[in-house]
Parts: sequence; structure tokens; C-alpha cells
Amino acid sequence: MLFFWVIIFGIVNKSIAAKYGIPYLFLAPEYLGDLSFWSYTIMGFSIGGFVMAFNITSYVVNSTRFPFVAALKNPFVRYCINNSLFPLLFMVYYIYQVVLFHVQSEHTPLHQIVIFILGVVIGYSINVIFSLTYFLTTNKNIFKALGILPDIDESKTINSLFSRDEELFKFLKRKRKWHIESYLYTPFQIKLARDISHYDKNMLKSIIKQNHLNASVFEIVIFASLIVLGLFSENPFFVIPAGASVMLFFTIIFILTSAFYTWLKGWSTIVFIGLFILINLLSKQPFFSYANKAYGLNYNTEKADYSIKTLDDFRSNIEQHEKDKKNTINILNNWAAKNKKNGKPKIVFINTSGGGSRSTFWTFYSLQHTDSLLNGELFKHIHLITGSSGGMIGASYFRELYLEKDHLKASIYDKSFRMNTAKDLLNPIAFSIATNDLFIRLKKFKDGDYTYTKDRGYAFERQLLLNTDNLLNKRLGDYTLPEQQARIPIMILSPTVINDGRRMLISAQPISFLSNNIPMKSVNNQPIVENFEFRRMFKNQNPDNLKITSALRMSATFPYIMPSVSLPSEPLINVMDAGMRDNYGTLTTFKYIYTFKSWINENTSGVIIINYRDKLKLKDIEDNPLKSISENFAQPIGSLYGNLFPVQDYNLDDMAQYLSYAIDEPIDIIDFELDNNRDEISLSWHLTTKEKEKILNSIYSDKNQLAIQRLLELLNN
Repeated sequence: MLFFWVIIFGIVNKSIAAKYGIPYLFLAPEYLGDLSFWSYTIMGFSIGGFVMAFNITSYVVNSTRFPFVAALKNPFVRYCINNSLFPLLFMVYYIYQVVLFHVQSEHTPLHQIVIFILGVVIGYSINVIFSLTYFLTTNKNIFKALGILPDIDESKTINSLFSRDEELFKFLKRKRKWHIESYLYTPFQIKLARDISHYDKNMLKSIIKQNHLNASVFEIVIFASLIVLGLFSENPFFVIPAGASVMLFFTIIFILTSAFYTWLKGWSTIVFIGLFILINLLSKQPFFSYANKAYGLNYNTEKADYSIKTLDDFRSNIEQHEKDKKNTINILNNWAAKNKKNGKPKIVFINTSGGGSRSTFWTFYSLQHTDSLLNGELFKHIHLITGSSGGMIGASYFRELYLEKDHLKASIYDKSFRMNTAKDLLNPIAFSIATNDLFIRLKKFKDGDYTYTKDRGYAFERQLLLNTDNLLNKRLGDYTLPEQQARIPIMILSPTVINDGRRMLISAQPISFLSNNIPMKSVNNQPIVENFEFRRMFKNQNPDNLKITSALRMSATFPYIMPSVSLPSEPLINVMDAGMRDNYGTLTTFKYIYTFKSWINENTSGVIIINYRDKLKLKDIEDNPLKSISENFAQPIGSLYGNLFPVQDYNLDDMAQYLSYAIDEPIDIIDFELDNNRDEISLSWHLTTKEKEKILNSIYSDKNQLAIQRLLELLNN
């Protein structure tokens, strides 16, 4: 139980999960899209629920070690008073950190901070008062049971080291008995613990059991409230702040712990371990499986054959490759016709990095800002967009605005659109985890002819649509014609297959040529298939009906936060974040350019590759001080993950040099870098006010201003 206090103290003081923005969910909880008195009231109320669950669980587990409590008036209240050290310390520390956060990071006016703190205190007090009132009116003590007044009881105090009837050595010989001399009767009044040996033991046991029963009823009410919240999760009024959802999750764990101990006593640990093993085994069975699905796909038909033979057939189908190349050449010709003015145009490719909401906001804003400076010429020149995770969400949203610009009420450069990409996505995810995903997933929804289970993947997509005014509520096939007509750039998503690390390429166009790695000229080897087409692999599962939000989610599936997506294949494959293999989509871009090198050489005056990065490319070399044994033990794994993206950069920079042998005209690579070298902006689906400001200000850095100037020169010449 104390372990959870360690966790929440660590979160609030930013020593746990700070890189992923978890502390901000507690310090800046959003409700209905804003920081307010009500958001902090809900946060305070959830902390109160956690505290009361902690007290109840502690009381259920430990009350038999304090039998004298049953003889007190309002025994549970007395127990809570004596168990209040950690709750009080946390509340004081939490309020201090909230004030510090708003003063240092948000520049919030003093009166507003006071309102927020009042919200925390009021929410906390409401929960605690309500809970204690329930126990005051239901719990019995020995005086009620015997029908006597507390003042009449003449029992003596429990023997202590300074007042005892037994020898010291006998006292020291006692084992497994907690020696109690005094207790807090009120927060400001100390009383001596009294000897209860003259009371009927069966009566005492019945009182403790009755108090436990009342605690169980209280816990059932909380658990039922959780289920009700989950049932109404699509109503924004019921979607509580993400920090409150985390507290709710911990509260439920306390409740389950208490329930196990109430029912099983000393067997609880063994039964819990056994139940965990049983659930783990049952979860592998179809009936108990809650695999997340890609919405729009048909999971009811025959499964796709995901095998080495199938992948080799795709790769070796030269006739199909040539057919798909012709389709792409037609798109390139349409693109060239749109951009021909004075001579051959520059062809532009966009690569955008992953990084949660910070990349979504940064990519969208960078595209919006630079395109506005070029009066729309930048997006006209873009032929292909690729990348991973949050960056692709931002690019996809801007592409959709560009496609629908004639039907919008505001300019695509309007501030409201970029602020849409900065809206919270984490609250509904965390809320779904706490109220639905970890227990019984009760709700289903229909998408056309198909039925799916609602989980945090569904919550993410739904909130993304709400944040973007439902503009992304489209299918993969809806983009086939606009891309063929070169009205918008082609977009290729590349989530990573967990089974074998391959990249699954999702596009509205046939792109089988990107899976071709047949040995050329004098190369003699047996290459492994690296890429495969989503639409071709799942041709019998209605791939064009895939919701574009599901395609984006597959590319942005950060482990644990989002569920990995299971696809209808045999064997079953799961996909996750594209950044695990290629965080910027550069592999796709380079292979695409190489495939159409002849057309590019003949019809363009050069290639511009724009990289939207969520952090600086050149990092200072970190110091490597002497490490402890535990740090040395963790270093290999930490180094592997920490250097994952720099290693990709090393390889891709080398590949760019080799690409130059295939392209006659200049290849200009321009980086727009978010000033986030020390990870001040968290890797999360939630942005604080300060983080949003930092992202907006990054476009005006010297390096990014030089990048803009260079881009203007290249496209205006």
C-alpha cells in the first residue's frame, strides 16, 4: 500500500515519468478542455477517494492488530485520524507543487491560483466528509453493542514500558503483537490505549466484522460508480481529468486488495498470484481476448495469409510493380502540370517525426506557417508525405484542410486550426484505461456492417475527430482520386509489425514497387522482404474502408499508452508505432525517389526534402560519470533506447549520400527543428500552456528562420 504513495509522490515532484508529461496531468488537470476550478475540484475529489480507499484497505488488513479500536467511539474515524500521516503530507506537498507550477510555468495570476487550490481542498473535503459520514452512521463500537456509555467504562490502560505488570524480558519475548500505548483521539488530542481483555472477544470480533462489511459496501459503491463512468464515457461531462483517472485506477487497486483480504485473509496472496496466472492463461483464449482492431476492416471473412511465401510473391511480381509505377507516373505528371510555370519545378517531399502531441502541433504549425509565407506554393509542390506518429497526424490534418479549403468558413492558416492540434488527447485515453480497459469492456459500436469493442483506441480516435471538427472522418479509399489528380500529396504510413519488425505501408495508391528489393545487376544474394503493402495483403478484408483515424493510430501506437492493433491475418499480426523502424519516414522517401529517379531527372529542377523534427538533430555529447552497480546494469538497455533515433539519423545521412548518385539535380535537405533538446516538452498526448508557447516560439529560432529563408529561395527561383 505504501508503494502507491511512493509513486504519486514521485509523479508530483517530477522524478517519475516526467519525460512523458505524467506530472502535468496532476499539476495541470484539464476538464472540458480547460484548467478551471472544476478541474481541480475533481482532482481533489479523486485524491480524497484514493485516501479513503487507502484508509479502508489499511483498516481491513490491520484492524485486528488494534483490537482496542473496536472499543472506541466511531472506531473507523479514529483509525483514519491515526492513519493520516501520508494523506496530509501528500496534500500539503501537492498544493505546494501546484502553486509552484503555476508561478513558474504558467504565469497564472495569484487570484486564479487561489481558486484552483480552493477547488482541490473543497473536492478533497467533500469526498472525505461524505465517506466519514457514512461510517459514522453505520459502524458500531463496543459501547453501542453493550448499551453502555463510554464514560462508565472503567477498563485500565494497556501496559506500557513505563507502566506494566509484566517483566521487561517477557515483554520483549512477545512476537507478532503490535505494542500500542497511546493514539490520537482527535488530530489534537492524545489518549492512552485501554485494555479490552474484559470484553467479550466474540462481541469484539462481530463489531470488527460489521465494520469490515460496511467498508465493503462503500467499496462496492465506488466500483459501481467506476462502471457508470465508463458507460457514459462519450459524454464530455463524465470524462474526468487524466490525473484523476490515474488516482481512480490506484483507488480500484486498493479496493480489490481490501476485498481479497476480507474474503480470503491469510490466503489472499496465494490466491491473488493464482488468479493472476489463471487470467494470464485465459487471456490467450479467443473468448477472453480483447484484441484492438482497425476500424473499417472486415474481421469476419477468411484471414489474410501472412507468410514468407506471400511476401515473396508480392516482391517478385514484376508485372504488378510496373503497373503500379505507371499509376504513380500519371500522378507525377498531374503534379508537374499543376506546378509548371517558368521551367521545371522543384519536387518536395515531407518527412515528419513522431513525438505525440508535440510533433502533431509542431508539424502542423510549421506547414501552416511556411505555406502561408509562400502563398500556398509550398503545399502545391509537395508530392509525398511520410513519417510516423504525431507528426503524421498533424500533416494529415493540414492536408485535409487543404483539400477542403473551398468549403471551410475560415482560411487554412487560421489560428483555430493549429490550436485544434494542441488539444488534449490523453484524458479520454487515461479515462478509458481506468474505467474500461483493465476490467470488463462492456460497450460495442458498429461501423457500417462491422462491430468492434470500445477501448482506449476508440477513445483516442473519437477525441481526435472531436478536436479536428470531424474533418478526418474519412476512409482510406476517399483519398485515392484526390491523390491521383494531384490535388493533394500522396501520404504513406508505415507502422511496424511487432511479429518480425517489418514495415506495413498504408497508402491510398498501389505502391508494390516499394516492397521490391530483388537483386540488381551484379548483386547475388537472397534479400529478406522488408516492406509489404497493407491494401494488397488485406485485399479481401475491405482495406479501402479503413478509417483514416485508425491508419494514423496504427502509425502512432506508443507502447502501453495505446493498444497495439491486431489485423485479420494468419498468423495474427500486431502493429505499433512507425518510429520503431523509421521515425522520419526517410526510408520510404529515399526508396521512392530512387524508384522514380528517371522521371525526377527529366521533369524537375531538383529535390527538396523537408524534415519536421521534434527535437534538435545535433545534440551535445553527454557526460559519462562513474556509475553505480545498478546504473551500470541498466545502461545497455537505456542506451539502446536512448540512442534509437540518433542511430537512425546516422544511417539515413549515409543513405542520402548514396542517393545523390541517382539524381542529377540538387537534393536539398531542410530541417525544421523543435527546440526540445532536453525534452522540456513531454512525449505525451497532452500539452501544457508553456509547452504550446515553446512550440509556437520555436519557428522563430535562428536555425528555423534560416531554413524558411532557404526554402523561399529554392521555391521562388
